[in-house]
Amino acid sequence: MNRTITTALVGLASAVALIVVPSALAAYTSPKLEVTQAGTTSVIKASLSPDDDATASVRIYAPTGTQLTTNQAPGTSLGTVSALVMALDLGGADLPFQGQLLVAPPGAVPAAVQAACTQGATPLATWLLALTAAGQSVNVPAFVVATTGAQTALGPASIQVCLPPPDVPSGTPGRAVFGAKLYSATLTVNGVFSAVPVGAWISFWTPYNPGVGTVNAVGTVAAPAAVAPGAVSVAAKKSGRLGAGHAGRAGTRRGDRDHPRWSEAVRAQEARLGQGQGERRLQPQGKARDVLQGHSGRDLRVRTSAVQRARRGAALPLCEPDDGRIRRPEQDGQEEVAARGIAQETGACRAPVSLGWLGGRHGPDRDLQLR
Repeated sequence: MNRTITTALVGLASAVALIVVPSALAAYTSPKLEVTQAGTTSVIKASLSPDDDATASVRIYAPTGTQLTTNQAPGTSLGTVSALVMALDLGGADLPFQGQLLVAPPGAVPAAVQAACTQGATPLATWLLALTAAGQSVNVPAFVVATTGAQTALGPASIQVCLPPPDVPSGTPGRAVFGAKLYSATLTVNGVFSAVPVGAWISFWTPYNPGVGTVNAVGTVAAPAAVAPGAVSVAAKKSGRLGAGHAGRAGTRRGDRDHPRWSEAVRAQEARLGQGQGERRLQPQGKARDVLQGHSGRDLRVRTSAVQRARRGAALPLCEPDDGRIRRPEQDGQEEVAARGIAQETGACRAPVSLGWLGGRHGPDRDLQLR
């Protein structure tokens, strides 16, 4: 393995190294996000295995530092959309959809649909994925929502898409037409997201409970995608406990002091450091030094296994701690990383996502200690 790594890989590997994955979640394991960017054109591909549980919602956060332009006139085409759908009512046949990404005219999306998907937030923009296949047309709404509170650590805004359940009995109100199970979508978005030199798009995927049409919040997983020359994408595969031991070193104060409570929407998580083998010291080189944000010259340690998993794919489920507060429990005598984390949904398990290295920057106070 090379002893130098790209800035983007440093960020993703360091984040992946802090994940503890409960092995019980095995029915929603393959969500993947891939992003490429050239100027203000972003190509965003979100996909998963058609054999996974049906997706209830996807939220894709643009990297920190991204500038958004969302004042396009209603009806404006922002780019193209292609999608693959498994039609359960047609024997599981695959239907390829093509269409345009449009700025939605006023009233095109019912207010109740918008409120349910955005959890009451007023979107910066409402889009329509206007898709056609085999003479059939479908409009899938998407909402661009500004982040608030602790969510701003992820980026300035997210694209949010909510889908109807495809596998409930025919005739059930709100069921997807043809039992359509969307499992891949590629959006080419022009003139909305500014280019960033380095960063991470981060997606959160929430499945349905199979056959009943209820949201499986505990099954939520995260899949980030780096944006940088030679960028990598990370899939949300189930692979047990990821990362181990020392993940890195930065900051000037111990990380267990003065941590605020986050909002209900984004609750704090504990970031557990697991035990493992194969630690390798990596010296930051070139642009990787810039990631350290004033900590140039400090060594960065990333487990070989974590870097390899960042290249192949890694599972990042989210759950809520008991009291929604960052704490410092002990694990095998090793101090926990008290880092900023996220939990979009409620749940009983503990599976944090550290934000300290995503996008190559720390939290607002840069108070992150990885030991």
